[in-house]
Amino acid sequence: MSLFLTVALLWLIVPAESGNGIIPITLITAEQSSTFSNYDAANAIDGDPETWSQTKDGKDILIWFRVIFDDIYCVDKVKLVEISEPSARHNNWRMKNTHITVIDSNSADQSTAQECNTLTHEMIDEAEDSETSTFELECPENEIVCGDGVELQVTHPSAFSYPAAIRLGEIKVFATHCPHNRIFIGTTCVSVLSDLKIQHSYKPKTYK
Repeated sequence: MSLFLTVALLWLIVPAESGNGIIPITLITAEQSSTFSNYDAANAIDGDPETWSQTKDGKDILIWFRVIFDDIYCVDKVKLVEISEPSARHNNWRMKNTHITVIDSNSADQSTAQECNTLTHEMIDEAEDSETSTFELECPENEIVCGDGVELQVTHPSAFSYPAAIRLGEIKVFATHCPHNRIFIGTTCVSVLSDLKIQHSYKPKTYK
């Protein structure tokens, strides 16, 4: 049985450990297809929503952003925090039709990526009405999407008003279960196996 299938089965049979059923996933690395100015990918996972990451923009090209987890999780939702400043909400449209997938970073086969959600025209319209640029995108309730990372991809054809770009104040990813070798303590998943040392006091009996 594959590791991903094992995690998926445990997702079904193990209850959520956190108080509200949502566990923040630890993000260990971030990278992007290109970098505009000094807006490095790592800025999106540094805990400060005012240090943005941003790719270069363009049309008819694939633009992507990727984060890697500290373990394998089944993803519940992805939160894109402050993708544009209050004075430049039109930049939300640069991320129109951004596809969010859960990935296996160790696989070269892109067909293993699993769809979570898409940042749609309607979502951005609604955000403009409420003057926000933070979006929570939930993965399908009737599907289990597991992996060790999340990838955002967007391409804008030449007919679009705005060129595509991925800009993030922060990205946050959530699961409703810890990995199979961890338990939820406080605000994170803690390993219960890696540091466990079992000392055996039993000694086999010898005969003369």
